Amino acid sequence: MNDLFEKIPKGSILLWNVEEDKDLPKKREIVRLLGTEDFTYYKSHGHYRSHIRTLARLKHCISPDFNLESRGFWSQVPTSHFLFTAQEIEPNSFFILKYSAQCLGSYFVDGNDLRNLDHLLRRYDQVRSISGEITNWPNKIERHMAEIKRDGIEDPVIENFQIARLTAMTDGYGKQAVKDALSKLEAWHEQHYWKSLRSKQPIDALQEDVVMT
Repeated sequence: MNDLFEKIPKGSILLWNVEEDKDLPKKREIVRLLGTEDFTYYKSHGHYRSHIRTLARLKHCISPDFNLESRGFWSQVPTSHFLFTAQEIEPNSFFILKYSAQCLGSYFVDGNDLRNLDHLLRRYDQVRSISGEITNWPNKIERHMAEIKRDGIEDPVIENFQIARLTAMTDGYGKQAVKDALSKLEAWHEQHYWKSLRSKQPIDALQEDVVMT
């Protein structure tokens, strides 16, 4: 498989979800609204699908429209194509207004950034699994109670188990770990997601000043 970053070490990945190729903005439109001339469209499920799947999973995990229970471990927001360019894309209000339903935004990244994101997603999945296992204990015990009653098996420990006490004891187990892992995903998103380049200038200037001093 070819490396997306072989010729362009770092670039913008602009995510799209459209029905057909013809629904993507033409080059003239991209140039007019985003000022980006040298770019290529790729299908999301093509050679570089692992990169796009990672970004699509990130978008799903941090989406405010999904609560924790609805986030499947392999769920992701739907994408059909992505645009790749060496230029760091700055969002344009006219562009967003016209394409907000089809465009999911852009990430300015290199290969190491995406590998780091994949690591953060795995950590997030891990702590969610840990928390979910404990949260599901009361339901498992209720099933055990029903099973032995159905089959005429006697076990006073199972029959009289205090599920309410277990629930109280394990309340909040792993929630802080999930919150911490999610905050790291949100920080990665904030660092690499498109933003006004003008808004970044004071931060960049401050960082340069610190290095010089």
